Amino acid sequence: MPAGILRKIRTAPFAYIFGAAFIISFVFSGLYTEKNYRYGATEELGTVTGEAVREAWNAEEDFVFSFVRGGRRVRILVKCGYITGSEREEILAAGTVRASSVRARTPETARNFGEFDYARYLLSHGVSYYLYAREGEFVPAEAEKSVFHACMSLSRVSSGVRAAVSSCLAKYLDGGFAASVNAVMTGETGLLDRETKSNLAKAGFAHLMAVSGAHVSYFTMPFAAVMKRTLLDTGKRKLLLLVPVAFLWFVAGGTFPVTRAAVVFAYAAVAAALRKPVNTVNAIGLAGTLQLAVQPFAVFGTGFVLSYGAALSIAVILPVLRRSRLGKAGPAGVLLPGIAVNAGVLPVLMYVFNSFSPCGILLSAFASEIACALCVGGYALFFLDRLPFAAGVMRVAAKGLTGMSYVLEWIAGKIAGGQSWFLRVECGTPGIAFFVVYYILLLWLVAGCRGKILPFAAFAAAAVSVMFGALPKTEVLFFDVGQGSAALVRTSDGVCGLVDTGDGSTDVAKLLKKEGVRKLSFIVISHGHSDHYGGLADVLKEYRPDVIFVPDNSFDTYCAQLGACFGVETETVSGFLSCGLGKYARMDLAEPLFDSDNLNNGSLVVTLSGAWGSIVLPGDAENEELLELEERGLIGDSDVFCLAHHGSRTSGDEKILWEISPKYVIISVGYRNSYGHPSKQVLETLEDGGVPSGNIYRTDRDGAIRVTASVDLFGREFVWLWQKRARV
Repeated sequence: MPAGILRKIRTAPFAYIFGAAFIISFVFSGLYTEKNYRYGATEELGTVTGEAVREAWNAEEDFVFSFVRGGRRVRILVKCGYITGSEREEILAAGTVRASSVRARTPETARNFGEFDYARYLLSHGVSYYLYAREGEFVPAEAEKSVFHACMSLSRVSSGVRAAVSSCLAKYLDGGFAASVNAVMTGETGLLDRETKSNLAKAGFAHLMAVSGAHVSYFTMPFAAVMKRTLLDTGKRKLLLLVPVAFLWFVAGGTFPVTRAAVVFAYAAVAAALRKPVNTVNAIGLAGTLQLAVQPFAVFGTGFVLSYGAALSIAVILPVLRRSRLGKAGPAGVLLPGIAVNAGVLPVLMYVFNSFSPCGILLSAFASEIACALCVGGYALFFLDRLPFAAGVMRVAAKGLTGMSYVLEWIAGKIAGGQSWFLRVECGTPGIAFFVVYYILLLWLVAGCRGKILPFAAFAAAAVSVMFGALPKTEVLFFDVGQGSAALVRTSDGVCGLVDTGDGSTDVAKLLKKEGVRKLSFIVISHGHSDHYGGLADVLKEYRPDVIFVPDNSFDTYCAQLGACFGVETETVSGFLSCGLGKYARMDLAEPLFDSDNLNNGSLVVTLSGAWGSIVLPGDAENEELLELEERGLIGDSDVFCLAHHGSRTSGDEKILWEISPKYVIISVGYRNSYGHPSKQVLETLEDGGVPSGNIYRTDRDGAIRVTASVDLFGREFVWLWQKRARV
């Protein structure tokens, strides 16, 4: 191993240990989650006694119920939407409660690409179950004596302090501004309304609402200023500052960002007391290693990733920027911390929020100054509230905090609602290639543009990605919408369309945004059953397609009326319609010539074709319609066939399946649906027809399925399928 690399490892060993621990935790935690939390299930936990505590990350009506079972700590997120607020407060006031006949659910992993993963979110906070509280289910009980219950008592005290802060702010501040100031002070975002929370995230100010290193510096600033006037040396002053740091950590509930900041601060304080140099990167690595050792699932927490990404960016990127011309440009230097942080976490922000704000990056320093004033002023208000003679000062301070909070929320609202690229850039979920190229180039720039390996690797990765992206191809993404159907069609020419919209229980419009879809060229509604058109209105609220294609039957009237409400043209397809999807693909729409009272047998059958072959999406067409279309020559051999009517036996005629002879079969079907789809008989027919079980993909088992059909540089056809979940 080169001596230079060994020297760097010796300088910051915990940074490398943390990197390895992060990768290992991410891989093994992901495999564990996929195996144990793939599908949500109800579990009987019986009657148990435990502790009820509100944590900083809980929504306003939630709390965490913890108990020990079989020597293992079990944590349940309790949602209180079905009980009164007074009962919830009684439960939290009691602290120790007994829950009778607990039936909790395990969270489910995400079914679609880019979708919010509830299981990983809860596991990152150490929560294995969730339940909806019922009236009288939780009753006060006597506290048990154990180390676990002593720790939970400390958690209750922490929650009580946050509640006292919230109550104090609500007494002096106007409206919802108390929630904003409280979030900056304690990291408790559950009291924020959804719009404010969303605006702050879209503006790039979400980190101000999570107590972290910046907040530690805000909170300790007044104490440091007072102690600076004493005769104590720097090392002793830093050690004494551990007291306010511990208080802030305690109030914030020991969340990932504040724990990282506290460990780094303690590392620096001990080093200063011993008169040793401080290696910030090593300190960050130590904090991360300790947290992953305690909670490996932390790698799934957005707060964890952004916190460590921001800390490493400050430690590694900021010094480089300060040595650059920009750092020597006078007033521009105040922008450098915000630029450094956003440069380090930009791909993560794009992945999580599907947007970023150039304006927010530049205003980050200004927003941080406001957050500093809110944090210091808020705690001053909280402590002064205990003094009877400070009423006048309190009112003046409250007005100032309200004004600053209003400015912060106003700026965030303007950025989040902005349409120009400077205010907000919307994007799809970046792929692996983007992450690889971006961070390779960032490392090269941080290294002073020295060496040729990193830029060559970035160029090679980018070239492969661009070359693959430039190939003429058609992509069909079959969303997992449960017992229904919805598929996104995209071509290399930029044409985007949607075939069916699910039943409305899955937010298809949000999934389209995750995929980076800005404009829909068309929507096809195969027929008039709600599991295929139920989400149409929600999609039209976000997108205005050029046309909606509907079958020629009584159902087309509903779609025409709905389209008219949103100013979208509706075209009725009678018999057959063919249209191009750019240069390299076309779409054929076919319906039977006979009349039928069965809406399934009036489905529009969609065939996508190109030099790469064909993909058929037949809606809920049954054997009668499929046979008629086959006789007319409108359906035949296909590379990919989406099994009609979710795999119903009425759509799996042996003659049809043998005529189509697909290489791959997609079944859009709900998990454990009441119809028994897909039919065992149809699956046997597919097997007899030469379709191996490994070529049959099901949304109930595999989640969303992405099909990419293309022709390579040598003219060879290929079809590539990728599913959201691992195959079983």
